Amino acid sequence: MKNKIKLTLLLFIAITPIFCVGIDLLMSVIQPDSESGGALTFDQSIINQVIYFSVWTTLITSFWGIAAVLNYFRKNSKRIAWAESDNVMTMVVSYQIVVFLIYTFTFIASRDGIVGFNTWYKVLKSVLEHWILPFVVIGYYILRERESTLTSKEFMKKKAWINCIIPFAYIFFISIRGLMIVKYSDKADWFTPFPYSQLDPTDQPVYLWLPGMISFIALFYFVSSLVNFTSIKLSNKISIKYKFVR
Repeated sequence: MKNKIKLTLLLFIAITPIFCVGIDLLMSVIQPDSESGGALTFDQSIINQVIYFSVWTTLITSFWGIAAVLNYFRKNSKRIAWAESDNVMTMVVSYQIVVFLIYTFTFIASRDGIVGFNTWYKVLKSVLEHWILPFVVIGYYILRERESTLTSKEFMKKKAWINCIIPFAYIFFISIRGLMIVKYSDKADWFTPFPYSQLDPTDQPVYLWLPGMISFIALFYFVSSLVNFTSIKLSNKISIKYKFVR
């Protein structure tokens, strides 16, 4: 990958997620949409942001992008080794793919389920965060030089499970938070105990929400394994083509 293209993609990955979260965070206070139930304070806006896994994914992506940009410019000093790790990049791509698919299918099946899509800043945020950013991340993932020597089977045994840690932490967080709100809060209108109705123990039977939570966590094991497998195949094809042309 040419240096200018690499830097451009990395800057987009680093800056765009922060911009998306920031504009939604600020404008939800300054210019709240009619679906939010009225004006929100800054604290309430933050609370409404952190309950969604898409926001977690966005912040993780930006954090990785910033680290990768710093790594790009630190060629003559100690580098941030994990920023160049195939395993970390596979995790970021996996999260982006899952969020992209969930958001897109929800948008197609039930646009009314997309809260706040009637304001200019949420439309801008959604387009950048859920439809443009994932393709930029995937594009960078495909174009970069692959460094890992693990086979698909080795990745599934040694690395894929690591990609389930953050989803597990997310499920743990929203579960404790939701139960605390239901039990101890006055449940004000802007307090959403559980961000996704399918995972709401207060609204769904246990045979739905419990398998749903487990499946959500396990999903990233299989998606990251598939992403890694695809990366190996693409890398081999690109390598063979390069050797043939040379």
